[in-house]
Amino acid sequence: MNRRHFLHQALTLSAALSLRSGWASAGQTAAPRWIVMNWGFTEMALSLGIVPVGVSAPAWYRRLYAAPALPAQVTDVGLLYQPNFETLRDLHPTLMIITPAHGMARAQLATISPLLTLDNNSKTPLVQAMKNLQQMAAALGRPERSQRLIDQANARFEQLSQTVAPYKDSAVYLVHAVDVLHVALFSHGSLFDAVLQRLGLSNACTMKGGPEGAVLTTLDKLATAKPGTVVLLPSYPQVDDREVLNSRLWQSLGMLHASNIVHMPTGLDPSGGVQTAVRFAEFLVKGLVKLAKETRR
Repeated sequence: MNRRHFLHQALTLSAALSLRSGWASAGQTAAPRWIVMNWGFTEMALSLGIVPVGVSAPAWYRRLYAAPALPAQVTDVGLLYQPNFETLRDLHPTLMIITPAHGMARAQLATISPLLTLDNNSKTPLVQAMKNLQQMAAALGRPERSQRLIDQANARFEQLSQTVAPYKDSAVYLVHAVDVLHVALFSHGSLFDAVLQRLGLSNACTMKGGPEGAVLTTLDKLATAKPGTVVLLPSYPQVDDREVLNSRLWQSLGMLHASNIVHMPTGLDPSGGVQTAVRFAEFLVKGLVKLAKETRR
């Protein structure tokens, strides 16, 4: 760990502990009034048992995340990076959870409530998600909550890795259909690739990923790629991808034959946290086992 990284972690932990101390000295007994300006962080807050009083564009959270459910009473505080400051003030938050991308608004946000800034752009997203969960729990004053969730996740990954052990020799392509001609492949640096590593599975895509570890490529590139099982991640819930799946080009590629595809459900966002990672692992292993059984028939 270099000096800069150490100082960053120390300052973040210090801020979280200061928030906790401030609430305690104020004799706070009511539920924390958190506003969360990131959907992955919203998942984490909910998994810790905190229902935020406000979330950025909550309708999009509900489209992209199947769990945990976001209650209907949560207030929409505006766009991710363009919040409604009047709404923020009216909610009287005790804490606002933001990302480094909110830096331009940080000074103004700090006049409303204390801030907790968490990293959402790490090259090790699963490790970072666990750290973020711990920092949230520290701010809440309940570190045991995050540790319990992390321990449960690690135990589940270990259990699933044993279940999928017989299938570890085959490579896996994490594919998101963009249109008839293009797909996005999730490579190193993505949350889903991190899950593959925890399960002992090999990601067939070795190309360098961009944001969220995704690589945009043409569909025909899969025709010359090495063999592997295709794990098909859904488009946004409002997008019907049947046109893509039924296209002649798609069906002409042997790798994209139905007998070689594991279909994943909606509600698994690549920017998700620990709970999304566990759900992805569970659906993936279930799909691989089912596909293997059908292939042997």
